[in-house]
Amino acid sequence: MAAKLEVRNLSKYFLSREGEPRKVLDSVSLDIADNEFVCIVGASGCGKTTFIRCIGGLIPAEEGQVRIAGRAVSAPGSDRGFVFQHDSLFPWRTVRDNIVFGLEVRGESAASTRPLADALIKLVGLSGFADHYPSELSGGMRQRVNLARALAIDPDVLLMDEPFAALDAQTREIMQRELLKIWTERRKTVLFITHQIDEAVYLADRVLVFSSRPGRLAADIRIPFARPRNLSIKRTPEFLAIVDDVWKLIEQEVVSAMQLAD
Repeated sequence: MAAKLEVRNLSKYFLSREGEPRKVLDSVSLDIADNEFVCIVGASGCGKTTFIRCIGGLIPAEEGQVRIAGRAVSAPGSDRGFVFQHDSLFPWRTVRDNIVFGLEVRGESAASTRPLADALIKLVGLSGFADHYPSELSGGMRQRVNLARALAIDPDVLLMDEPFAALDAQTREIMQRELLKIWTERRKTVLFITHQIDEAVYLADRVLVFSSRPGRLAADIRIPFARPRNLSIKRTPEFLAIVDDVWKLIEQEVVSAMQLAD
């Protein structure tokens, strides 16, 4: 299967307060296939968000290369859709108008984008809310709008940086299930960042474990569960065993980093 997203030897540095370069990412390489759903987990500060921002072209990497569908990434582009932890919707725009914002930036007319907006509103389960404003929506509903807005530009790759982190536990689980339903219909290539190991194992075809800083690819775990997946799979011994294995890998990385710091 051809890679939709290719990352080769990606390294990133930030300057410390003293002006010294500190390596955040250390020569990360990976391939993600077309329509594949991949999650990244790792300890806090391991460079997960920095990594996804480099792929999005939001910040430059000092070393390495990112390619999407064979094209080198050097800046943000419509081949990537972003869903961040905070929904960042425009409060003065309705649900429908928020969804089509990216298309308007391209120069498409409101009339031409309305059918797509209405289809996406139905897809993300917000029928009847097209003319509501963000202040009238719950957190989960706002993230559904955020997802629809990212899908509206029809990106090659969907980049999701802890999109459910601010939601309560029950809403988060519902959103996980809904995301898989949407992904099954749209079949986008997804790179998803999360701190929740069970979320990663439930959603992903593969779970990538990043080492403690500087971030490196410490493990690449293929998830064996067939799709579609019901939330009840989270209570099975097989699921819990994989979650435990991933947790042990992260724990080892954290302990090793603490020992090096001493």
